[in-house]
Amino acid sequence: MNLLMQVSLFSADFVALSEFYRDVFDLPENVGLRSDVFRGYMSGECMIGFSALAAYGMLGLDERKAGEGDQTALTFRFDTRAELDAAVVTAEARGAALVKPPFTTYYGWYMAVLRDPDGNALRLACPTP
Repeated sequence: MNLLMQVSLFSADFVALSEFYRDVFDLPENVGLRSDVFRGYMSGECMIGFSALAAYGMLGLDERKAGEGDQTALTFRFDTRAELDAAVVTAEARGAALVKPPFTTYYGWYMAVLRDPDGNALRLACPTP
C-alpha cells in the first residue's frame, strides 16, 4: 500500500494561504522544503503543500483560470524509483494520462505527473531517489 503523502494547493498568494492553514489548524512547517515557490505544513504524516502559480509550469499542469484548470494535485509517496516507474505503467494501463514523465525536481525528488481517468492532477514522488 502506498500512502497519501501530500495534497497541494496552488495560489497566487501561496504564502498568505499557507499562513491561513498554519494559523487555523496549528500546523508545523516542513522548513526543509521552504522556497520562493513553496511552503509545506504537516498534518500528521501528510503534508499540505502550497505552491506559487509558477509551479504549474514546473509540473506541466494547466494554470487555473477563473475556476477552471488544476487547483489541487494529490501526491503519493514511493520508496524507490523502480516502484514509481512501475506505478506509472500501471496507472497508464488503468486509464491515467501521463502529463510529465518521471524527472528530478529542483528539490531533488524523483517525480511523475499524471491525470487520473477523471482528469485530476496526480503526482507520484520518491523523495529519496
